[in-house]
Amino acid sequence: MRKVYKILVALCFLFMIFILTNKVQANSINSLTMDIYINKEGKAYVKEIWNTNSSDKTEWYHTYKNLGESEIMNLSVKDEKQTYTTISNWNVKGSFNDKKYKAGINRISNGIEICFGISNYGTNTHEVTYEITNFVSELIDAQMIYWNLIDFEMSISEASIKIYSDDNFPQTIDVWGYGKYGAPCYVYDGYIEMTTDGKRLNSNEYMVILAKFPLDTFNLNNKLDYNFEHYLNMSEQGSIKYVEGNDGSGISYSSPAILSGIIMTTMIFIVCSVTFVIVSIINFSSYKFREKGKKVPRSVPYFRDIPCRKDIFRAFFIANQYYYSGKNIIKGKKTNFFGTVLLKWLKEGKIKIEKRMKGLVVKKEETCIILDHTIKHDVMVEAELYSMLCRASGDGVLEPKEFEKYCRTNYSIILGWFDNAINYQRNIFIKEGTIKEEKYGKWFTRTKYYLDDSIFEEACELVGLKKFLKDYSLIHEREPIEVSLFEEYLMFAQMMGIAKKVAKDFEKLYPDVIQDYNNKHNYSYSDIMFIHTFSTIGMKKAVAAKSAAEAARSYSGGGGGFSSGGGGGGSFGGGRRRFTLKNI
Repeated sequence: MRKVYKILVALCFLFMIFILTNKVQANSINSLTMDIYINKEGKAYVKEIWNTNSSDKTEWYHTYKNLGESEIMNLSVKDEKQTYTTISNWNVKGSFNDKKYKAGINRISNGIEICFGISNYGTNTHEVTYEITNFVSELIDAQMIYWNLIDFEMSISEASIKIYSDDNFPQTIDVWGYGKYGAPCYVYDGYIEMTTDGKRLNSNEYMVILAKFPLDTFNLNNKLDYNFEHYLNMSEQGSIKYVEGNDGSGISYSSPAILSGIIMTTMIFIVCSVTFVIVSIINFSSYKFREKGKKVPRSVPYFRDIPCRKDIFRAFFIANQYYYSGKNIIKGKKTNFFGTVLLKWLKEGKIKIEKRMKGLVVKKEETCIILDHTIKHDVMVEAELYSMLCRASGDGVLEPKEFEKYCRTNYSIILGWFDNAINYQRNIFIKEGTIKEEKYGKWFTRTKYYLDDSIFEEACELVGLKKFLKDYSLIHEREPIEVSLFEEYLMFAQMMGIAKKVAKDFEKLYPDVIQDYNNKHNYSYSDIMFIHTFSTIGMKKAVAAKSAAEAARSYSGGGGGFSSGGGGGGSFGGGRRRFTLKNI
């Protein structure tokens, strides 16, 4: 049966490759984010960040069709090296050198293309800004945003859209998202967001946003003689798309290509869903505990040393499996472990904490994490996490806001990493013989993992350390500690969710140790507190975004929304881009 399972997975994988890739593309978009601010008059100020990889061709472009009464204006493009020159007449047939460090708008029969030269082959980051007039429309009974904002010929590794205004959008507004299955549109922290959650946006998928506002939300001149239900019904029909009319409205049936894309997406979803169910059944596993069970007694004594062989991954696994006072040792907050890993890297010199001047107009000092892409990691899961942070930073300087944004838009990836860390350590235990793996089942393979009582003893030591650190300021027979022990205490305290209290206690009791700590390293005690805050806020953003997305998937209105493989066809700015991009 295991062979059948492997064959099914392989067939699913090959099927997806066959469907989704007609040819290998030399150029690719690694990520595309859209940050859209709307003023009181309904004009949108758009900032796009493109992270691209190219080896041929001459330009990148973003198409908007069926603009109606809207206009694209004030285009500006820059990369890591310089600001591009915006020209009035863009020649799509121009050479690489003609387009190098230039940007412009190419007008087509039913819309425009925002174009800019590739300029440098390899991996590059571009910032594209422009304005869209009449971005919000006023209907008979409501105001509306209805735009196809991302719809490219090529796939995009990850994409996200954020829309906001001067006043926070309330949770009660209705929002919908279309085009990318599993990427719902939702209201979060006062703004509208739609994200692929770090997943690939395939070439037959797109990102359409529909939002409904009360009539007095914006002061608008862009008025349409339809009610909101007209556009909602239009959006629900995957075979209908918007066609420009005299008043910026109208519909026509979509092309067979769009319909085939919807069919292919549905087929892929069905095959993957069936495979997922089979894999879930076949890979069913459970943890079994020996004679001493999994509950650590309340009477466990203080433990003053560092348990779990001073291995934070070993401690993290144990803290998730064993219980104390009705909850697991880390109180269910796996995300505390993220800060523990950062403290470990700080101690090992794999990251640095520096203050940098940030801000385009008003410069202010901001604390950032400095990363090194060349760092090698002995532990694979550490390498995975480090790579995530490098991607979040873009340039190796990770700002708090950058990390928070990455956590919001990639919550499944960042939260899924904690399960990878647990599975990694479980395999270590299996190799050393303290966890016995037993497979059973005639038709479907299932797995039981039996934890040796020696792991229970380590769990008791871990709880003993937690009690010791929590009560540290009350213990009279305290002994002087060294800087190295202080660092290890902080790592384990961070994992168990008590780092802030422990740090304050040590600051009061051992000012000399804190001073020695500052003298020993290129970072200070305050940087330790920055790590705690940095990790806590970022993880909260990831958890909140996941909750908002799950809520949005459960209903189609009332502050939520949903995403499908089709629909949204009546949106403004809809339509595909031109299909060829030649290097002439």
